[in-house]
Amino acid sequence: MREDHYLSLFKVLDSEQQIITRTDQKAFTMLSLMGVFMVFFLVHFPKIQINWFNFIMLILYLVTALLALIQLIMVINPRIKRREMQDDLPLKNPTYFKGIVSFKSAKEYGKYLRKIMDDDSRSYTMFANQVYSVASINEYKHGHMQKAIRFFAVAIISELLIVMSVAYTRSLPFLFG
Repeated sequence: MREDHYLSLFKVLDSEQQIITRTDQKAFTMLSLMGVFMVFFLVHFPKIQINWFNFIMLILYLVTALLALIQLIMVINPRIKRREMQDDLPLKNPTYFKGIVSFKSAKEYGKYLRKIMDDDSRSYTMFANQVYSVASINEYKHGHMQKAIRFFAVAIISELLIVMSVAYTRSLPFLFG
């Protein structure tokens, strides 16, 4: 029975860690796409004839592109709040890298982990806390990723409207001479 509890806990943890990996991959992909579209925009920027429509779209593009970049950075480098210490959790968390490297040696780490793992209730609470922490990180990243997608979409649409406006004003004399 005990192994089933741990197995299900590890499955949830693995699933949450995969979600973090996919979210990070999406953020880096969107960051690359934003870079491509920004270079595209810079190439066409000198051709823009400023009128009220292009000016408004330009401001909209710059603001939303900046906000999208900020949101993507928040996904890649999340700002996580520290939670209060719980009585039933160990002082050093041997399931996180900072807790692991706080030991002087692998042997000392192994002894500490064995001591924690011998207490079923404490070890289960420790791993459940880790799952909860990873899920909290996922929630944070997901929220910023959704905002980044919205800002990215508005930025790209405004950029395309500017490019279409420039193309229209440049081709108008040739079409209707």
